[in-house]
Amino acid sequence: MVEALDAIGSDALDAREHEAVFRATGARIQTAILTSCRREGGAAIDGEVTPTSAVPEFDDGRAGLAALRAFAVRGRFDLAVVAAASTGGGVAARALAPVVPTRWWPTGLAPALDWRARLGWQGAGAGRALAAEGSEAGAPAGLSWSSVRNGRVAHGRLALWDGEYVLAPLPPAGDDGARLLAAFAEVAPRWTGHDLVVLADPQPAFERRARALGIGVRVHCVGAAPREAEWAWWSHASAALLAGPGPISGGLVLRGLLSGCPLVVASAAAPCAVIGQWLAGHGCSSGTPGGDAAPGAALARTLERGPRVDEATARGRSLAARHEPTRLASRLAAALDGLLVPPAEAPPAAAA
Repeated sequence: MVEALDAIGSDALDAREHEAVFRATGARIQTAILTSCRREGGAAIDGEVTPTSAVPEFDDGRAGLAALRAFAVRGRFDLAVVAAASTGGGVAARALAPVVPTRWWPTGLAPALDWRARLGWQGAGAGRALAAEGSEAGAPAGLSWSSVRNGRVAHGRLALWDGEYVLAPLPPAGDDGARLLAAFAEVAPRWTGHDLVVLADPQPAFERRARALGIGVRVHCVGAAPREAEWAWWSHASAALLAGPGPISGGLVLRGLLSGCPLVVASAAAPCAVIGQWLAGHGCSSGTPGGDAAPGAALARTLERGPRVDEATARGRSLAARHEPTRLASRLAAALDGLLVPPAEAPPAAAA
């Protein structure tokens, strides 16, 4: 299995959840991590990043993909499964498909950045997506197949911010950043004790716009959050505004729901709009599908914490609880066309 860290909120820790799903089917599994060659730190050496654990780590540059392909050849695997937000499994699936049967495990939603993605074209080098057996009706695959460990919220976490805040878990940019700030600016005069905490590095244009709206001193870009810190941010936020143009991990959305943080979609563009429609369809959105109408008003209603918001939060927790990794095992076995043995049957199964 290749865990591709290609979406906001994805982390090498996701591989542990996905390994748990495979092992529940009785499969023998070897995991590899695929990172971006443009990330900070972790300099690549001949395409393979020196691993900090027993899990080999590759980058998505040309040399890294060649090294990943060589790794698959050496392993003589029966199957490669690429867990990724990118359509068809992205560059990892295209690198592996010529040497091993490859399937795509959707783990998030990515914007259609080129003509192939916009037309849904995957090509011969892409991994075929997991089948729909056991999927939620009408749910985007990147959400339906995402997982979250329910026990992760069992332990108390200290707050990382001194005071009340609205969380922006996605890096803002362009129109999405403008909508995010406009929504917070609308509630700021009434909710004077709340700040806006953005899980992204400082962005000059974004901060200039915040100052122009009169909320500059209340907007704080605190940098990307490691997984444990992200849980703490979710757990203590009064609400979260989802707005950002990049690919989004389904697990990030599920962690917000499981933490009991009310979610307001403040973007009308995909993939946020798709998430908004999914949340609204399950009755666990405090705003409107896709953020088409007044995200500021939706945020205001959310901060008031009336019965509707409490009900939406409870439904969100229940929805996230259905994505416990082991609950996906039967679906995974069915989706892989008999290559794995369903949990109710006896192993051994194919190696992935």
